[in-house]
Amino acid sequence: MSIDQSQLRALAAIVREGSFERAALALHVTPSAVSQRIRALEDRIGRLLVQRTNPARATAEGQVLVQLAEQTALMEQDAWRRMGLADAQGTRSLSVAVNHDSLETWFVDVAVRFAQDDAHITLDVQSDDQDHTAALLRSGTVLGAVTASAETVQGCNRHPLGSMRYAATCSPAFHAKYFARGVNAQTMAHAPVLVFNAKDALQARFAARVMKHAPWRPPTWGLPSSRVFIDATLRGVGWTMNPLPMVRDDLQAGRLVLLRARAWEDVPLYWQHWRMEADIMGRLTRCVIEAARKDLIKPRPVVTPPQAAGDQAAREASGTGD
Repeated sequence: MSIDQSQLRALAAIVREGSFERAALALHVTPSAVSQRIRALEDRIGRLLVQRTNPARATAEGQVLVQLAEQTALMEQDAWRRMGLADAQGTRSLSVAVNHDSLETWFVDVAVRFAQDDAHITLDVQSDDQDHTAALLRSGTVLGAVTASAETVQGCNRHPLGSMRYAATCSPAFHAKYFARGVNAQTMAHAPVLVFNAKDALQARFAARVMKHAPWRPPTWGLPSSRVFIDATLRGVGWTMNPLPMVRDDLQAGRLVLLRARAWEDVPLYWQHWRMEADIMGRLTRCVIEAARKDLIKPRPVVTPPQAAGDQAAREASGTGD
């Protein structure tokens, strides 16, 4: 069964842009033309391909065709580039999903490295929590994603990148006010906490280790910005799990302190992308893996002699022990 490429492009544009109207703008056609192409494609396939919601989403069958459309476009761009005809085809943007903290730390190096290879290919980065970026990949919204999911998305390749260390930190004054009697279920229950958004479960996971089975309903500040997180922590608004690369200097200078010894969590990250032969995706993957080495901790066994345990703990607390 052959499929009209203009219909496939319309489907991919709707899912990427979130609506028929914005897809029409991206394709330089009328919304009526986009609707006609989708109806014709659905009639030909005999399946509903787009959920007419806000934003518009692909059905399970539609996701398969979105992947086909994006892969075909990527292969075409790759072929033109190999023949030295990329200029004639204009630019193309690869949609990728990246967790917030990677975007604030090491992922900008990916863009720098990738831009050096080919000025005709750009990145369209969507930001989400590391536990949810895989959903964007699974839906066909993006071609690749930095995710915390160790489960390989069907039809994708997975590459371990290392772990982002998150340190439970607060200002010295905050620690003196709320944790002078130690970090325990009673003090943790009353200490204000910062969370990125409703998807952010890092603080709850750390608190669960302290609270055991006690309820945890602390005063909560919702601050959806990694940079604001750090500023608010420094100013004593609350405690939170900050990415170590962003607060290492503050910890070493004493502007922030750990809530207690070994108050951190290492979150493994992976790069997953649709399985395809395009050289462009291979180059992007190399850029991601190389850039991740800057701030992520590579897993390796560590044997610490008993007499050096104290020194090792101090180095790990400042992020220099890995």
